[in-house]
Amino acid sequence: MRLKPLLIPLAVAVNAGLAAQSALAGPSGYPVQAPPPPSGYIAGSMIVRAGAAWVDPDEDYRTFQGFLADNPSTDPVESVPIDVGVGLDIDDETTWFISGTYIFMDHWALELYWESDAGLDATLSSAAFVADTGEFIGAFSEGLGEFDYSTVSLYLDWFFLDPSCLWQPYVGIGIAYTNIDEDFIRGVTRVEGGRDHGLINFGSDTSWTAQVGVDLAFGRDDTWIVNASAMYVDSEPDLELGFNTFTRPADFGEPVELPVRIRDELQIDPWIFNLGVGYKFSF
Repeated sequence: MRLKPLLIPLAVAVNAGLAAQSALAGPSGYPVQAPPPPSGYIAGSMIVRAGAAWVDPDEDYRTFQGFLADNPSTDPVESVPIDVGVGLDIDDETTWFISGTYIFMDHWALELYWESDAGLDATLSSAAFVADTGEFIGAFSEGLGEFDYSTVSLYLDWFFLDPSCLWQPYVGIGIAYTNIDEDFIRGVTRVEGGRDHGLINFGSDTSWTAQVGVDLAFGRDDTWIVNASAMYVDSEPDLELGFNTFTRPADFGEPVELPVRIRDELQIDPWIFNLGVGYKFSF
């Protein structure tokens, strides 16, 4: 049997394989490793964050309403102008948040943020004065309890450092939807030691928002991060407030009832400070 025609093609194939292996080998003779896939804050990455959120609203709301109160002790009856000042103070509160970020291209991302219901304590205060003389008539202050405040925001974020950096500061701007649960006011006015009731109603609001933040990775190849951010929300929901206040100027023989009715915008404009952890991944 003639083997030479079979051995020649086999030898050529073996030599070609050895040549290809030599081409893939490094200086030491071992195969050259393929470069690792790109990592960092690159297009296609997802980030999920969660943690604590401190909601710090604008605490001061002040307004005045003017009334003409009839003095029944005069003959004929005289009308006395009375100014009633109304204040609403809202305290800060700590709650929690969760957000999801999608980096659709290097340096740019969309972030959906939700701040859970924050129980904000509200206090109503009122003071009455005789408008002509400035005579102080009386004042009261009553706690209204807690009102649940929540925010949902959509941001366009810009990460301005190289995607491979371990720390990633960013800025963002977007739109925010805020909502405050309404409730009844219990015992906010006084009548000779007794109490009356009122009603308060908060509306929702859609407005602009902005933020600055930073992510810090535990390691170059680590998927866990620490996050801190500060957000400002230009939130001005509608406010409806109604209660009756009873007051008695010095020369009045009996108290007069003044119906306070307010329709206005409540400039909450909160700062929200977040501190949490995050997890970065890609599909």
